[in-house]
Amino acid sequence: MSHDSEVCIIGAGLAGLALACALRTGGRTVTVLEARNRPGGRVLSQAGHDLGPSWIWPQNHRMLALLDRLRLDAFPQHATGRLVFEDAAGAIRRDLDFATMGGALRIDGGLARVTDALAGELGGSLRLSCPVRGVTEDSTGVTVSTAHDTIRADRVVLALPPRLAARLGVIVPDVPTWMAGQAKLVATYPGPFWRAQGLSGDAISHRGPLAEIHDASPSDAGTGALFGFAHPGAARDPGFRDAALAQLGRLFGQSAAAPDALFVKDWSIDPDTATPADQTPLAGHPAYRALPPTRRLTFAGSEAAPENGGFLEGALAAAETAYSQLMHVAET
Repeated sequence: MSHDSEVCIIGAGLAGLALACALRTGGRTVTVLEARNRPGGRVLSQAGHDLGPSWIWPQNHRMLALLDRLRLDAFPQHATGRLVFEDAAGAIRRDLDFATMGGALRIDGGLARVTDALAGELGGSLRLSCPVRGVTEDSTGVTVSTAHDTIRADRVVLALPPRLAARLGVIVPDVPTWMAGQAKLVATYPGPFWRAQGLSGDAISHRGPLAEIHDASPSDAGTGALFGFAHPGAARDPGFRDAALAQLGRLFGQSAAAPDALFVKDWSIDPDTATPADQTPLAGHPAYRALPPTRRLTFAGSEAAPENGGFLEGALAAAETAYSQLMHVAET
């Protein structure tokens, strides 16, 4: 079975969803294909806690404007109290009076509230659990082959990391996918007990397995949560969870070693996010750049944004650029 679409967007992460909503508002007919059984891409929230990106910054004007449109409120990342530092030998300091993420903003209930709201605007135009097998461009259009059928589209937007686009037969540069090699852990508690100890919830560890930890409690602090980024590759160790809980106990006291719930997402083994190349740790943030469109293919993933590439703001910037390109084509 096959059907036609004016624009087919591959990838229902933030960039793909934002672009699809804008195109529909602009009068274009759109089909969005997502391999996962949920929208959001690298935006993932479980039980209201973010296992993907967490923060929005005051300078992220696109994200703040989107929150305003969706009527979602942001609150400041907790940054009051001392930071805990653990060196490679396990020596611990608790007298460092600075916050690593002061000024950042979060969304109660998780950032998936943003992507879920955008997905809700698309209705039947969004097709989940629909992995794409190949993309073939010719002089009159593009054929998109999925696990279920084929779609014939005038234009196709690749709203996904370039390394994933390469799997579809598209020739693209080898561009690292931001945070694809990372893993994140969230531990929840009856309350943020570390605050009463004068601690902010921030920690930096050279011992691990968590390299960086932050307070992930909701705005009302009715419950408590800590989240941590694992050292690259650490989450693939079978003993990771036990080692992470032991570390939380070392840093914040034994109450931290016995959370009510524990959530872990290892993005490095998620085939809809990472390739084997993404398991190699990055030396720093890549210098992302725009990927020029072909006659009928447009790139709109966050890694195609020259500024804020890899971040939420970069995803919206890439969607903006793709929207301008597609609307220009439609008018010529």
